[in-house]
Amino acid sequence: MKKMQLEFAKNLRFIGLAILTSAMTLTYTGCKTEGCTDPTATNYDEKADDDDGSCTYERDALIGSYSVSGTIACGVTSGGTVSGSSLSITESTASTSKIVVTVFGVSLTCTVAGTSFTIDNQTVSGFDYTGNGSVNGNTINMTINEYDVSIPETCVYTLNGSRQ
Repeated sequence: MKKMQLEFAKNLRFIGLAILTSAMTLTYTGCKTEGCTDPTATNYDEKADDDDGSCTYERDALIGSYSVSGTIACGVTSGGTVSGSSLSITESTASTSKIVVTVFGVSLTCTVAGTSFTIDNQTVSGFDYTGNGSVNGNTINMTINEYDVSIPETCVYTLNGSRQ
C-alpha cells in the first residue's frame, strides 16, 4: 500500500509540474504584442514582439496607375507633346524605399523620400536616365532626363497627371 501511495504522489507531482509548465508557457506567449516590427515602416510599433504583416512604407502612398500628359524637349531632334499616356508605379523588390516607374515601355527604379522620388542613375536599352518626381494626393509631377549617347542628346520629359 505504501508503494502505491508513493507511486501516486510521484505521478501527482509530475502532473502538477506539467500543468505549471503549460501555464507558464501560455502566460509567456500570451504576452507577445503583435504589430509592425520593421523600424523603416511608417507604422513601426516599438512595443511589438511579433510581426503581424501590417507594415506600411512611404512608397505605398505612391503605388498606382496614372494618366499623364506633358512635353518632351530634346536638344537635337526637337520634341513634342504627350497626351493621355499611362504611367504605373509599383513596388520594387530591391528595398522598401524603392519603386519602379514604368512609362513609355521603360521601367525605371526610383528611391522614395516621403511623397517625392528620385530616378536612380541607370542605363536602360542604351539610354541613360535620371530625374525626379512627386505625388501629392492623386496628382503626379515628374521630370525624366533621357540621354542618348548615339546622337548625343538629352531629352527632358516633363509629365503631370492624375491617378486613375
